[in-house]
Parts: sequence; structure tokens; C-alpha cells
Amino acid sequence: MELPAGATGFDAAVADEAEVRGFTTACHHAARATGGAVTRVVPAGPTPSFHTVEISLGQQRIAVLRHSTLPLVAFTDPRGDGELALTFVDHPDLAAAMSGVPVLSAGQLNAPVSQADLGALGPAEHEQIGYWRPTSVGELLFNFWD
Repeated sequence: MELPAGATGFDAAVADEAEVRGFTTACHHAARATGGAVTRVVPAGPTPSFHTVEISLGQQRIAVLRHSTLPLVAFTDPRGDGELALTFVDHPDLAAAMSGVPVLSAGQLNAPVSQADLGALGPAEHEQIGYWRPTSVGELLFNFWD
């Protein structure tokens, strides 16, 4: 998997607000289309490097993450307060309902960083990777680095 410049959230351009609104709208649409509802929206900040929309689907809850600067989306189990570990999951029905928003698979996100092409990342990003030492592509893309 080739990771684009800005993948770490460092040394990247600011996300277009219209894209972030579009992501939130897509989550609301996908939740309704799959019989669920959006229960929480948490914007990205300096940390974490991603926006979170939590969706309730009956007894199941799922978190939809959008990278803060890149149009990259993932599904995880919801985190508890203060919890930093992300468990990436697949949800084919929700992914299909995301209205053209590309969703990364759990397999892609759990792949080792050593298997990713980091050639497009800038020096500041390589420095952060060296410092934080993420083990998976998902840890690199969706992180809590400061």
C-alpha cells in the first residue's frame, strides 16, 4: 500500500471543511440506510489525527474514522474514554452505504508498516514514524501523536 504525503498527520495541509462535512453527512446517510443512527461526532484536533463518528446499529456500535487531512476512512470498535488502542473492523453493509467514500479494510490497516510504501512522506513524517514506531498502517494513519 502506498501512503500519500500527510499520512501521519504531520507536515500536511489542513483538511477542506466541505470534505469533513461531506464525511459526516455520508455517515448519517449510511447509518439511516443500515437501520442505525449517529450517536456521537468528535472532531479531530492536534490529537487524535482523525474525526470520529459513532454509529449505533441495534446492539452493535461502530466508530467511523476519517483521517484529519486525507480522504481515508476506517471502521473500528468504539474506544472508551482515554483508551488509545484502535481495533479495526470491516462492516460491508455500512461501507456499501457510505455513498462513494472509500473505506480501508481491516486487512489493509492491520498490515505491517514495513509492507507500506512510505516514499511519498516528507522528512518530518519519517521523523515522527521513527519516534513513535507504529507497527501497523492503521497506527500510522490514525494516531494520537502530538
